Amino acid sequence: MLEQWYQALGLPIDPEALVLVSALVFARSLPLLFLNPFLGGSVVPGPVKMATAFTFVVLLLPVLSQMGGQVPTGVPYFALLIKELMVGVTLGFVSGLVFLAFSASGRLIDMQRGVNMAETMIFQLKERTSLMGQLYSQSAIILFLLAGGHIVYLRGFFSSFELLPVLEFPSFSGGTVPILTDLARSSADVLLIALQLAAPAVIALFLTDVAFGIINRASPQINVFIVSQPAKVAVGIFFVLLVLRVLVEQYDVHTQEMLVTLYRFIGYMGS
Repeated sequence: MLEQWYQALGLPIDPEALVLVSALVFARSLPLLFLNPFLGGSVVPGPVKMATAFTFVVLLLPVLSQMGGQVPTGVPYFALLIKELMVGVTLGFVSGLVFLAFSASGRLIDMQRGVNMAETMIFQLKERTSLMGQLYSQSAIILFLLAGGHIVYLRGFFSSFELLPVLEFPSFSGGTVPILTDLARSSADVLLIALQLAAPAVIALFLTDVAFGIINRASPQINVFIVSQPAKVAVGIFFVLLVLRVLVEQYDVHTQEMLVTLYRFIGYMGS
């Protein structure tokens, strides 16, 4: 029955080999669904992620059927399976860094406002953050989806099977230094992006602290701490709203940079 189904779909590959190759594709796809916040992250139940990964396999069947070469078994096949898992983890990790940066920028603002103890859970990233961090991260995810970034991302993911077939190991013809350097730079950019996005509100809150410090020195009888807390909360929200348009533009810039980095990583592994 399986052979008739393969023939009906025009798949010339041997059914047993197709199952083995499909497992490799499944291994590359599954980490993305766990690590990507815009693909659901930890919010999506496990069975749904498994079904989505299987859907990716079905969509790639025409490509898989054209793959040449002998499908190995035993230890070589296990090595290919580990390779596919590492490729999926790498692509998922790189794409999730920018959203961690957005969350960190909101936490920096709340830390300066003095309300970072009020925490909430970002279910897509499976981590706790402040209220402003939740706002920033969820806004970034929504804007990314509205801009069609997930389509560009999936197009790059599917093209990775052409640049780096599942039956081949990465050649790294340019060496491992470029990919390690890019990985370190992408990780370091998390802090840089967080500081850039939080800078207007953080600077305003710092100046607010300085102003209340001067008031405290001039009039020690005033309970500056009680007065400053609601003022800092209001100042923080005001400056976030004031630079909201710039924040949206920065969201777009940094998510585009993430997609460029993703394609560059695919090129590293497939070159």
